[in-house]
Amino acid sequence: MPLHLLGKKSWNVYNAENIARVRRDEAEAQALEEERERRMQEIDAERRLAILRGTTPPPLPDEDESKEVSREQKKRGRHDVGKEDYRKRRRLRGEDDTDRDIRLAMEDREIVERAREGQVEGGYAKREAASDAPLIDHAGHVDLFPQEKAPRKTKEREKNIQAEKEAEKKKREFEDQYTMRFSNAAGNKQGMEKPWYSSNGTQASTQSFENEIGKDVWGNEDPRKNERVKNRIESNDPMAFMRKAQTQLKESERDKRKFEEERQAELEDLRRRERRRSRKDRRAQEEDGIGGFSLDASPGKEHRSRHRHSHHRHRSKDREHYDRTRHGS
Repeated sequence: MPLHLLGKKSWNVYNAENIARVRRDEAEAQALEEERERRMQEIDAERRLAILRGTTPPPLPDEDESKEVSREQKKRGRHDVGKEDYRKRRRLRGEDDTDRDIRLAMEDREIVERAREGQVEGGYAKREAASDAPLIDHAGHVDLFPQEKAPRKTKEREKNIQAEKEAEKKKREFEDQYTMRFSNAAGNKQGMEKPWYSSNGTQASTQSFENEIGKDVWGNEDPRKNERVKNRIESNDPMAFMRKAQTQLKESERDKRKFEEERQAELEDLRRRERRRSRKDRRAQEEDGIGGFSLDASPGKEHRSRHRHSHHRHRSKDREHYDRTRHGS
């Protein structure tokens, strides 16, 4: 078959009319599938809600019936679309092929939009509200499963709220006479204004003992009793013990630091004296080395060293003579 005749055949898959028909059928099938899925979700939601409310859930739609309805709708839609397509595939007067394709594409888009909006023939009806009862009741509480109530009972309930509050208040006042609650644990009808643990019991007890006159077991005055009691209370106070231990620790650290400083000072003094002694010994060895003789020493220096040595011996003899004379006398 010549190639220029292939485009004229109705069964050609690349024909513009066949392509538009396939796209239209696909859009319609997609719209029907979305509508069916939405309807099934609504039915499932209604059944779950009915089960939670404790009522009988609505029955499921018959699958065969739904399939038959969808099949009839599809056949009827194809038949109608075929007639309309056969009628609208013709070009209008003064219209070329491009204008005709544009017009048909716009019409196809309108058909798809109407199908998605549920305006296609045979579409399902929208879901109606199951109940108009409010989600918030008269007391301000949220009720996820509201039920229709008679307005008369609601009004009567609202009228009795005040009476119930007054009865509850009287009952609570009567129970407070013999019942202890956590709210007034610090004191009856005092609440948490001044709980027992907010005051320092040690200071209060100490002040009370100071204000009283100390007496012994025989009733005689004992001026030092208050002092002994105060010392006993402070010794039994764990916070006082901790403060005392902290003070002792600081004093111990201060003594250790002072001892270390003194030790370092003594070591430094000992090193200084060792250096001085070593320098003196080195100097004496240099002066008295080999009987005071040195090849490098000059005659004047040798004479001075000999004179110093003889002078030192003379002074030693004088000191010994003086000591013998003093002891002899």
